[in-house]
Amino acid sequence: MVRSLSFVHLFIILAVGYIGGVLLYREIPSISLEKLLVLYDARVIQGHEASFLKPIGSMVVLFVVTFVVSSFQKTRFLVLFFGALNSVFFGLSSSYLLGSGMKMIEYAIWWFPFQFLACLLFLLYCAVLNPPYFMRTTIGKKRNPRVLPVLVALSIGLLATEIAVYYWILA
Repeated sequence: MVRSLSFVHLFIILAVGYIGGVLLYREIPSISLEKLLVLYDARVIQGHEASFLKPIGSMVVLFVVTFVVSSFQKTRFLVLFFGALNSVFFGLSSSYLLGSGMKMIEYAIWWFPFQFLACLLFLLYCAVLNPPYFMRTTIGKKRNPRVLPVLVALSIGLLATEIAVYYWILA
């Protein structure tokens, strides 16, 4: 029961963050939005001219900052906030891509499935770093660190596959 509840919890965070990003797209001026989205993934704004190092860098920074925040007891509550923020950026980017006239086939092959899985993996990573209240361990038990490298490796593999699809198949 607790495992299924945790996935429902993560999907709700993902869905609310995505919808929040879509709604936020309507409120932010496009110049400000472009400056913000370049930080998340420059390929959304610049297309094939953007370096493939930008999404790698943003992923590394997100994973490292979240891990550092989870290391301190006073800031640990921010971990799932970073997961939700990633979902909001996913919704903002998706709205920008569809609003700017990206072909639906490219969006359906490249952006949505890979970013959806990447957001879900990142939310799992956040849930392992700081479990929700219903998954917290009892007193004296530590969190299981063996799953963290697996989630990071899955995220790296997913990012490598996404870059391959974007630069070599959709180019």
